Amino acid sequence: MSTDPLFTRLAPVLNVSDLAAERAFYEKLGLPVIYEGDEYPDFIAFGTDTINFGIQQADADNDPPSVLTWQIGVSDVDAAVELCRTAGLDYELEVNEPAPGWKYRRLLLQTPSGYRLALEGESE
Repeated sequence: MSTDPLFTRLAPVLNVSDLAAERAFYEKLGLPVIYEGDEYPDFIAFGTDTINFGIQQADADNDPPSVLTWQIGVSDVDAAVELCRTAGLDYELEVNEPAPGWKYRRLLLQTPSGYRLALEGESE
């Protein structure tokens, strides 16, 4: 196996029904915009050291809840709860115990375009 990987990152692009509302949603979560330009006026990219994704205006209607659950790992679920409260974002706190000794919590939100977003904490 090569020490220089061919595939270096995953950078999905979500087709959204309301670009401005989706942008505001992800900015409320604290994800910084890393690209927005005249070259692609209907596309915005967000990124951190570990997360990179884009949103673009959808050309047609889609059914986001049946296609994708958008899951982003968080280091502190309680801090994510506070961030959502402060930003005025509706969420549901889910506690999962899939096996003995394995418990984790996640916040379930819905984006303005209808995608399910799970902010998943580490195993507790």
